[in-house]
Amino acid sequence: MCIRDRPNDVNSLRALLEKYVDNMNILNQKIVFISGSRSGIGRSTAILMAKKGARLLLHCRKKGDTLDLIEEIKQYGGQAKEISGDLSKLSNITKLAKSITEVWGRVDIMINNAATISPMSMLGNLDIIELEKSMNVNLTAQLALISELWTILSNSKARIINILSGASKNPRKGWSIYCTSKAAFHMLTKQINLEGKEEGIKCFGFSPGLVRTNMQIEIRKSKINEISFLPENNMIDPIEPAKCILSIASGEFDNFDGDFMDIRDEIFNKIISHNLFK
Repeated sequence: MCIRDRPNDVNSLRALLEKYVDNMNILNQKIVFISGSRSGIGRSTAILMAKKGARLLLHCRKKGDTLDLIEEIKQYGGQAKEISGDLSKLSNITKLAKSITEVWGRVDIMINNAATISPMSMLGNLDIIELEKSMNVNLTAQLALISELWTILSNSKARIINILSGASKNPRKGWSIYCTSKAAFHMLTKQINLEGKEEGIKCFGFSPGLVRTNMQIEIRKSKINEISFLPENNMIDPIEPAKCILSIASGEFDNFDGDFMDIRDEIFNKIISHNLFK
């Protein structure tokens, strides 16, 4: 059952909101890894979490891609380190995991945000090489990285947040790779939660909705299905899903581990509307 279908406890929600107001450093000294942090949701989440006291491990594909973000985080008194590595190549994963471990020796919150929508093509016209790269970025590399980091994730009883999509549940023309990989990522969320329970690891799936990102620019240029033609005013700013990701990372939704959570769920809308996460 989706969260939006569950009874809403107004008093509990009010208490939750008051707690956020009273405790502005809710991630104090927590080590947060974010894949795909150069732009969009990853970048907005990094800035928001830095403001709330987290120390950031910022993943990007090419070395130097997050240097401007690191400088911005420093302006808020935050700490951040860049972790570079191309997720389309599985041969990079062991080195990437080693780099993550060597910085602060632990990961308290892991946000698997990296994704690609390319290539968008109808079945029968897929580029096999590009198919492999996309599946690696959206699924296989993130599965491998979680496995490589399992010991330190267990040691810190980490929360893992997988960024899903409506495409996890709904097929779209030309998106066979993206929809398939996101559906599998949803199942991986459940699998991690199942195997992680004894270790104290919790895994959450979160769908951010239609967000104003570089991916949406690609989608509109493709004109491959109905999503390409949705009005731009349907899109939201990346800070909105970032607020929801922060609320999950802080532990307020631990009872929903293993769930498919959607930004359109009522409780997220109320948290966003209170605008507590500036």
